[in-house]
Amino acid sequence: MKPGSFRKKCYAFTLVELLVVIGIIAVLISILLPALGRARRAANTVACMANIRSILQGMQMYVAENKGYFPGGPNSSGAFLVQPQAPYDNDNCPDVVQIWDWQSPIARMMGIGFPTGKDVNERIARFTLLNNFGTFRCPENQQVAEKYSSAQVPGAWPAVTMNSYNLAMVFHMRNNPQQTPGDGRVTARSDWNPPQGYAPKITAVGDTARKIYIADGARYSAQDTPPDYDPNFNGTYGGIYADQGAFTLHSNSWDRAFAPGNGGGIFDARLYGFRHGTTTQRGASDAYKMNAGFFDGHVETLGDLQAANPEFWVPKGTSVKFDSTQMYPDVLRIYGANLGRQGLVAID
Repeated sequence: MKPGSFRKKCYAFTLVELLVVIGIIAVLISILLPALGRARRAANTVACMANIRSILQGMQMYVAENKGYFPGGPNSSGAFLVQPQAPYDNDNCPDVVQIWDWQSPIARMMGIGFPTGKDVNERIARFTLLNNFGTFRCPENQQVAEKYSSAQVPGAWPAVTMNSYNLAMVFHMRNNPQQTPGDGRVTARSDWNPPQGYAPKITAVGDTARKIYIADGARYSAQDTPPDYDPNFNGTYGGIYADQGAFTLHSNSWDRAFAPGNGGGIFDARLYGFRHGTTTQRGASDAYKMNAGFFDGHVETLGDLQAANPEFWVPKGTSVKFDSTQMYPDVLRIYGANLGRQGLVAID
């Protein structure tokens, strides 16, 4: 080597140094991923709330154009299907999917185009399009549901993403009206019976800021079976689109059997209806969250026990039975015994 010259030295990572860097990156990822997951789920909850606000706006538009009646039941938007001498059946059902369908009348208010024909293939097209429409689909809902295996309905009803939002069914009932053909359960029951003369009009529900019109949930998604749906045009007890409410142990959309002290079962179905909280089974009450849209247009995120308040789910003056045949132990304790309620009680 000539005097004054030098050789440039080249440095490289050793295997140990590479392993240290990789380890640091892995630790950082393990720290960041849960935070990113929580941020994604929080964003989904906000997006779901926006969906429900849009649905509530469509409901209120329907109310304004239909003399105060709100859509989604056999005594309002589905009433034409169950009138005496009505010619409708599973292969002759125009405009809506079934008597409990809230999506079709609200979609029409929102200017959403969809098939309106009467035959079963048109019904299926209507159902699948609206069930998958962005505003009607919760981003946290990835569960698949199939047609109820015992449903005797023509047509190739597909497996679809489980319905994201269900109506509070009792608001759509009437107190012992004259029985009509079709759904034999259009009238109310003795364990929840709206006041005499009640009709599904927004002026009759009571405090609209305390009464739920629609919420996260899907019927049928109870703990003893995988989710499915009943596409009969006169689907009983809510069909695809409605259910009694989280206050009753008979709910097939908001099953709370696994809440502490309620007896458990096969699968914690709170993961279906209360999908914005924890994702583990057998969690504490209120660790599972739902978004609920109220008749006044606002949306709240409620824990599963918070959401089980009977006042949210029935019109003012409804007689609700507080006993162990109708309610889970924690609901009876919190919303029954602690408030001096036992037996049939008229709800505010």
